[in-house]
Amino acid sequence: MNSQVMPAYEAESPVGILDGIEDPVSGLIGRIGFEERARGRLGMHLHAASALTLIEIDHLDAARALYGGNCADMMIRGVAQLLLNEVRGHDVVGRIDDCSFAILHTDIDLGAVRAVGQRLRLAVQSMRFFAEDGSSIPVTVSIGIDGILRGGRQAPDLQAVLARAADRLAEARKAGRNRVVAPDIC
Repeated sequence: MNSQVMPAYEAESPVGILDGIEDPVSGLIGRIGFEERARGRLGMHLHAASALTLIEIDHLDAARALYGGNCADMMIRGVAQLLLNEVRGHDVVGRIDDCSFAILHTDIDLGAVRAVGQRLRLAVQSMRFFAEDGSSIPVTVSIGIDGILRGGRQAPDLQAVLARAADRLAEARKAGRNRVVAPDIC
């Protein structure tokens, strides 16, 4: 499935990722474009369950230092394409900073989003990247998810949702990376 091509958030991101112009590495747009599209989508789905997923390529800076920028760019392109192929057509996908992506899922319950996160994590883990010398480079992602409860007349605060998902992403990194952290399902 293909998705809309959109990215998201992080203050120290390179300018090209933040300014809403298409990122030439991932093919996704920047934070501003992602946030605008996500806010619009959330406003259209006031009574539907939604979720936000943050995905970070584990140890991308180390791979860049060890194998070079071209290799890191190849990993970013590969993960971006996988995300676009694996999410639903109406989900909003974006690159939030140098090594991270965001997906806004609408009309979906938290359990399904958790399953999507696990599927994405396993799909990235099975991808094969190779350095110029032919050596295999293992790639994994850490994922943080936040559910968006609905029912009001106002769209949720996107920044608060991003912050909660970022907290869960930090939990995934702290727990050893290559994992999905989501809120408990009641």
